[in-house]
This record gives sequence, C-alpha cells and structure tokens, in this order.
Amino acid sequence: MLHNSLLKQIIFPIIVLFIAMTGGLFIIYCAINDTHTARVEQTLHKGLAQQIIHYSDDLQQGKISKSALKPAFHSLMLLGPSYEIYITDMQGELQVYAAEPSKIKRTNIDTAPLESFIAGNEYPLYADNPRSPDLQKLFSAAPIFKNGQQIGYVFVILGGDKYDSIVETMSFDSDVYKIFFALVLFFTLALLLLVFIFARIVKPISQLDEDITRFVSADFSLVSATKPDTYAASEIVNLHTNFASLETKIHKQLTQIKSTEQLRREMLSHISHDLKTPLASLKGYLETWLLQYQDACGRDFIEVAQKNANQLQRLVEQIIELAQLDSNTVSLYQEPVAIAELAQDVLSKFQLQAEKQNITLSVEPKDPSLQAVADIAKLERVLTNLIDNALRHCQNGDSITIELQPTDNQLIISIVDSGVGIPAEEVGHIFDAHYRAKNTVNGNLGNSGLGLAIVVKLLALHHAKISVSSVLSQGTTFSFSLPNSA
Repeated sequence: MLHNSLLKQIIFPIIVLFIAMTGGLFIIYCAINDTHTARVEQTLHKGLAQQIIHYSDDLQQGKISKSALKPAFHSLMLLGPSYEIYITDMQGELQVYAAEPSKIKRTNIDTAPLESFIAGNEYPLYADNPRSPDLQKLFSAAPIFKNGQQIGYVFVILGGDKYDSIVETMSFDSDVYKIFFALVLFFTLALLLLVFIFARIVKPISQLDEDITRFVSADFSLVSATKPDTYAASEIVNLHTNFASLETKIHKQLTQIKSTEQLRREMLSHISHDLKTPLASLKGYLETWLLQYQDACGRDFIEVAQKNANQLQRLVEQIIELAQLDSNTVSLYQEPVAIAELAQDVLSKFQLQAEKQNITLSVEPKDPSLQAVADIAKLERVLTNLIDNALRHCQNGDSITIELQPTDNQLIISIVDSGVGIPAEEVGHIFDAHYRAKNTVNGNLGNSGLGLAIVVKLLALHHAKISVSSVLSQGTTFSFSLPNSA
C-alpha cells in the first residue's frame, strides 16, 4: 500500500481524534469529579469549625488561649487526621495551631474566602493553605465572637498533608485511573472497529487502483479486472463496472488508432518507394536534355522542371525517413564523435550557397578534443537540417555559428543565426510536420516542412530534447545536449 494511501489518510486523523477524545473526556471527568467531590466534602463538613467552637468553652467566651487550645487541637487532629485546625485574627494572622512551626510556610492567610464561606456562598470554596506558600485547600470556617464582636476565625483545612500523602500513595488504585483505563480500552476497541470498517470500504478502491495501474502498464491492453467483494457499496461496484466498460472502449479505440497509423505509415512508405523510380527516370531525362541541348529554345522551362524534380525527390526522401522514424525500427549506433570536425564538414556542404547569399558560417570553438556520444550519421542529419533551416531565415550579411559548450558530463550544441527570427506565435509549431514559417527569407523552395520534425525524432533516439529561442530581427538559437565522452 502506498505511503500516502487513502486508508492511512482516513485512519491517521481518526487515531488523533480518538486520542484527543480520550484525553479530553478524562480531563473533563476528572475536573467534574474533583469539583463534585470537593462540593460534597465541603458541604459535609461545613459545620465542623462551628462544632469546634461549640465544644470549647474558651472559644465560646472569646478566649484564645494557646496553652489550652493547642493540646485540644492536637487531640482533635489525632481523631481526624485529615483535618488541620487553626485560629486566626481578623486580619488572617495565625494565632493558634497544633502543627510544628517548621511546617508552617505562611503565617497570614486571606480572610475573603472565609467570609464567603460564612456568608453561605456556593461551594466549593478554597482558602490559603498555611503549610504551602502557594496552594489552596478546601476548608471549614466559623467566626469567634467576644462580647458580641468578632475577634477572629476558627479555620479548618479539610484534607491536610497526611490526607494528600495517602491519596498520592494510593493514586494508582483510584477509581479515576480505572475509569481512564476503561476509556482507553473502549476507544481502542472502537478504533479497531473503525479501522476494520474503513479497510473494507477502501479495499475495493485499492483493487480498482491496481487494475488501472496494470491497464496502463500493459500499454492499455485488456487485463482481467478484479471483481469487488460482495460487501462493497453499490457505488464502488458501479465504479468497477464503469471502469471495465471504459477499459474495453479505450482498448478498442487505441487498437483502431494503431491500425490506422500503421496503414498510414505503410501507405506513405509504399507511395514514397513507388515514386522513387519514376522520379529518378524523370531527373535523368531532364539532366540529359540539358546536357545535349545547351543552347536550345525553352531551356529555362526544363531547368525549372529539373528544380521541381529535385525538390520532389528531397520530399520523398524526407517522407521515407520520417516514416522509418515513426515505425520505431531505426537502430542507433553510438560512438564518440569529434563534434567540431563534424560541424565543419556539415558547414562545408552549405559553403557555396552561403557565399551566394553573403552569409558567414563558423564553428566555435574549433576544438578537436570536444567529443560527444552519438550516432554520427544521425547527428550529421540533425546539423544539416538545422543549418538548412537557418539559411532560409538569414539575409545578406547575416551569420550562422555552431557553438559548442562543454559542461561536467554534457556537451551543449547550439546553432545560432542572426537572421530574421521566428514570430512568437509560430515558435510552438515549428517542429510540427509540414509546418513552414511565414517569414522565410529565401522562399520555401525545397522546404517541405519536415526537416525540423525529423530533427526532433532523431534527437529523441539519443534521449535528447531540442529547445529554441528567437527574437524577431535579431536571430534564432536552437540548442540540444549530448553526453560528453570525456
């Protein structure tokens, strides 16, 4: 299964969602449970501080005696080890307590929560814990009066240090953790069930993906499509059925296209070969007539006929060459080629034509050590077609240069001319068969429009691509690269 498969895209968010739900529900439960427990605890012991005053004659009379109250508080804390009892004045300053002084971290507490408790505000309420510099605890509180005037508070911490120590020790035995593990188990089972369900849903889609991949890999030949399981949804079954129909139709149409293309190639090949013999005979008679009757009347008409016969012969040769390239039967014999020397040989074939048009031909640099791996005959054909194309777009005084630029493992070959350039709207079409640019300087005589199409196919045999850049009135550059043999 692919790394970015549909099942993984579905399951991963669900896993994240279930983890978040488990954690969120546990946190919410703990918060609600803690609040509920605290409310119950504080409601249950709301009269505890008042009872301490009720059973103490001194506190009833408003007497705060450390010597008398401290032993009493100590005894009460032994009976109720989760309680911690304190007496404070009106400002919250501790007056009496049974704890060791070293355990007291703050001697003054905020009395506002105590007043809220006495006023009967909604529980739970929390007040400063004298045994901690920053924690707050549940409490019970009651006012101490003397002669009708309040002089302080009885302040009882519910769940002191001993209580916290025991809770911490037994935390793993708590029902809260049992609930947490129950949640984890429940969501794990639910997740596994969802994975199973989604796997059954995704499996037919994966089967269809595999069928399409095999269909493409088999060059659109018919393959035995996998039937979806009986539990697959009707939409998935319809998708498989439609693909099977589409597969048959594509295969049929592609077979027809291949058959038509094959017939076209064979027809071109036969026509081209059938034309070669009468063309050769026609050219022979025309050339013989021109040699025998050099001063005859009407010689100009025969010369025009000879030029058209030569053009027709080149067209037939190009059609045959293009048909062979389209048939994918052309062999490639690659070897190290001295590019500068080959380029110079190609330019020499066009030297007379270039001199007549006053066009300069050159190779840069003329370095015989520059070599590329290629089929020398086919590379010569590429350069010939490109130079021939450049000559048709150059004017008197222009230049054509074959530039060679070696890189680490490639040799970039560029044919650069300073001619009229190619209009931007035509650049995308110049490699199409039978397409001829409208701004050819030297006419379309001898130009069938197949030259650049042949160049593309010859370079494709070398696994190379040609690029073109052109600016009107400034020139055109064709470039391609071949492996460097160095």
